[in-house]
Amino acid sequence: MDSRVDLYRQLQEHLDKLPIGFPKTNSGVEIKILQHLFDPFETKVALCLSLGNSSVQTVQKRMKRKFNEPYKLDNLQKVLDNMYLSGSINRSKKEPSKYSNAMLAIGMFEFQLGNLSKEFMELMHQYFDEGFNDEFFRSSIPQLRASPHMKAIVPEYSIATYDNMRKAVMECNETIAVANCVCKEGEALLGKSCNQTNDIEVCISFGASAYLDRGQARVISKEECLDILYQAEKEGLVLQPGNSLQPFCICLCCGCCCGVLTSAKKYDRPAELIAHNFYAKVVVKECNGCKICISRCQMDAIYLNESKALINLDRCIGCGLCVTTCKKEAIHLIDKKNKTVPPRNAVMLYLGILSEKVGKQKMMGNMLKLLLGKQL
Repeated sequence: MDSRVDLYRQLQEHLDKLPIGFPKTNSGVEIKILQHLFDPFETKVALCLSLGNSSVQTVQKRMKRKFNEPYKLDNLQKVLDNMYLSGSINRSKKEPSKYSNAMLAIGMFEFQLGNLSKEFMELMHQYFDEGFNDEFFRSSIPQLRASPHMKAIVPEYSIATYDNMRKAVMECNETIAVANCVCKEGEALLGKSCNQTNDIEVCISFGASAYLDRGQARVISKEECLDILYQAEKEGLVLQPGNSLQPFCICLCCGCCCGVLTSAKKYDRPAELIAHNFYAKVVVKECNGCKICISRCQMDAIYLNESKALINLDRCIGCGLCVTTCKKEAIHLIDKKNKTVPPRNAVMLYLGILSEKVGKQKMMGNMLKLLLGKQL
């Protein structure tokens, strides 16, 4: 085997240990993706990182031990910063001189915003179909959740903040930023413009955003953020916040571009793959069969039977888009009895996903390694 290919295979196996892994395929398309994201030296650097943050000094020691690479700290710092700015690794928000491996999604793929190519998008689609989709949806704890548009909620419901994005925005004490949607940008390169909206600036993030560091986003006010949410409902976009009590992002998604929704729709029961606390129900006698709800649904969950709309609950994720434009008020959102309460924050989210992946006993060992600054 070519030594460079072997190096990239090592990186594939290394990244496969992350909460959302990087599985091997029969075609080897994952190697082509890594070759697009990392040059050979950067591959070695990435092999010296881990899920936990590592200092430049620690990376230097690992480079020496693994590859006998005596590299000056200043030069290594520049390489790590360049890798972060190119979107192939993470950098700590609290300690900017510490770095960690990034997952493919949510992670390296999203960070290619503004630098996508048709060839890269074709590789990503191939990889999604050949292995990554199953890995992405493997955990019972998804990275994103579906929250309803508040216009679809009746007043008597008491909605938790993690499902009320307007309230989450109003109570936010962090910087709010908006960026273009990488999925919409990528699909356009493949000649598939979005069917729902012409506005691709629909990805909202909270706090110190990597998008801001890379010049890929702009800071917005709470008022503008709420206007974006309003426009999303008007144009038929699903609200998908980060799956934590403190959402780290809100993705405004469509069923034609969004990698999460389009991938989930390929499964028989996509509703089982996306966390949600509501579902739609039709009052059949009130329905006039206008079909507006069918065109609004991004999950292909609504169909007509004898000129009446019916809901396939295996596909409904409770976004409320069908409710907000029903002139006959024949569709309502129903509160699920068994709530899916998200993890406290992003750290707990990914540790929970990893714990499911490796088992509780091994997870305890992993936690100890991270605390000691070792690699997983």
